Amino acid sequence: MKKSLASRVERFRVEADVAVNRANMLTRLWKYAATEVVHSEYMMHAGVISMVEFDDDIFAAGNCYDQYQYKDYWLFCPYAYRLPEGPILAKDLAVEYKYLSNTSEWFYIARKNAEKVIKRNRSYARGK
Repeated sequence: MKKSLASRVERFRVEADVAVNRANMLTRLWKYAATEVVHSEYMMHAGVISMVEFDDDIFAAGNCYDQYQYKDYWLFCPYAYRLPEGPILAKDLAVEYKYLSNTSEWFYIARKNAEKVIKRNRSYARGK
């Protein structure tokens, strides 16, 4: 029996909402929070841990920054993941994985696609 498109889309609605909420929270932090808050590695790691804790269907979450976008780090990527036995661990993924290389589909290709969209939509004015 084939599932309808609506049921397939609904399958990951909660997980998508978690990701959107994380993006909205980070946007508010970058816009309004004090520098000490935005530069708290602990808070950045706690944020991805909470995403994994929120839903058993979320087995990993990360928030990877481009070169020098977070403090003075060349790369920074707080990442949390659930072990098969259940515990959740967190680390800076950038320490062991250089995700800017062209072999990193999940970051490099997404960034290149975003650059194309930005280039195509240059005529949009940036809000203040």
